[in-house]
Parts: sequence; structure tokens; C-alpha cells
Amino acid sequence: MLMKLGLAAWCLYVPRFRKLIDGYYIPVAGPDEDVITLSYESCSLLRRNGIASSIKSLIFLTDRHVNGFRAALLADFLKLNSVKAYDVGDFYHLMNLAIELAEHGDVLVTMTTSDVAVSASMVLSSSKFPVEMLSFNALLNTIPLIPNGNVRNEFHSELYLSKFSSFIYDSLIKLSIDSKDIKYVATNIKDIKYCFKLLKNVGISDRALEPSKFVSNYGYFSTLHSIVSLIRSLEMASPGDHILYLDIDRSYNYIILSVLRVNEDLSSLRGCVSTLDKLLNSSLVIVA
Repeated sequence: MLMKLGLAAWCLYVPRFRKLIDGYYIPVAGPDEDVITLSYESCSLLRRNGIASSIKSLIFLTDRHVNGFRAALLADFLKLNSVKAYDVGDFYHLMNLAIELAEHGDVLVTMTTSDVAVSASMVLSSSKFPVEMLSFNALLNTIPLIPNGNVRNEFHSELYLSKFSSFIYDSLIKLSIDSKDIKYVATNIKDIKYCFKLLKNVGISDRALEPSKFVSNYGYFSTLHSIVSLIRSLEMASPGDHILYLDIDRSYNYIILSVLRVNEDLSSLRGCVSTLDKLLNSSLVIVA
């Protein structure tokens, strides 16, 4: 059973630089930016707002090769010299590690992608619950096991859709949450029509996809697409709202599912960071 775990704070950093890719102006790193500096920007705002004072651990997730020094280097830049620092290469291992570490104090998680220059940071806590994580489940060894040229066809197969739908439905049943009570869905599934079909199978309203649709209007944010969609959900959510988080890894080997509940007014937390629409619609964008 998942220990009581809360999302205590969050921040997103999007560089001013953009490149036109497939009809979208996608964020790219500036001339002096890399995954470390991108992560520093998203984390430092939380630190300046006093949120990082309770941090005991730092986890660094990036799609670059995990070499074991990025988290330690970032902790040094942030002057979090007494925290334990860990590098991970995927969201599944990040969450399992964070859940274990949260028993010993707040965990600062930073997630940065390099192909689309975006960085998100979040504080997970076992003592603060403005947004509570009610569940964290994974469907492992899903179909197809190995990516190949037929991945798209197999992904849309009725067999896979049924298995995926049952996984969501059963997870909600265990939490005694009615599908109709899911207010928002944050996911990295690119095919919106497929998402509609999936939600219909489970009994979740199409309107719940608004955060993911909003983010998709600006392009696809690689490994952080679900996280960016989650932050959009948090910008809109009210006390009592439930958010369904769905993340599928690039090889379709596993599905991550989490259900979050907003326990209080999030206005004060939103006031610490720039809103997503301002970050993505900035009039100061520089086209690379």
C-alpha cells in the first residue's frame, strides 16, 4: 500500500528560445543552457520561495545517459549540500525511489528533457498534502514488449485497449473512486482520438482531457509531456478534484498510473511560479 504522500510544490521552466518543428515552435536550450542549467532554473525558484528548506533528498531524471553525477552537481549549485542525490533514467524508477525516500523527509524531484528543452521540479512530501497522491501503479510488460515497425498497429489493437482500460478501471475501483469523479487527465498519449476511446471505455468524460489537449496544442514535450499536462491540471484544479495521471514509456513496456486529489486551495502555490500559458505564449520568445 502506498504511504501517505503529497505533492507540496511544483515549478516549470521553459526557455525563451524556440525552433519551428513540424509546425510547432518547440522550446530549445539557449546558447549557454544544458540539462543541468535547465534543472537549476526550475529548482531555484522553489528554493527562493523557501520551499526547498525541508529537502532531504534530490532525484534527477533526464533522458540523457545516467552517469551518476548530475544530481550531486545540481545539489551543489542549489547549495543543498547535505541532501542525498540520485540520478535515474525513467519515471518508473524515479517514483519508486521517491516513495521510499519520502519516509525520511521531503524529496525534490527534477525532470529535464534535452530534445525538447523543458524542466519540471516538484517536492514530494510525507507531511504536506495540498495535493495528495492516492495511488501509484504500474502495468509492466505490456503489449508490445519490444518496439518495432508494428508498434502503432499493436498499440491500437482491441486487445491492448481492453487491457489498458481494465487497468485504469480496476485502479479506480480499489480507491472507491467513480470514473465520473475524475476531473482531469494528464497523459503523454499523442493520439487524442485514442484517448477519447480509452476514456469512454472507462466512463471518464472527454472534457477531462482538456489539460493534455491544451499542452498538445503547443507540440509534444517528449518524456515530460505527462508532467507538463499535470501542471496544467494543477493550475485549473479546485479542492476535491481528482486527477488521473497516465504515462507510457517510449518503448510501450509499461504504463504508469497515479490518482491525485486536491485537498486545498492551490492559489498560494500557483502564485510562486509562472503559469503554463504565460510560459508557452511568451511575447519574449526568440526563434532559433
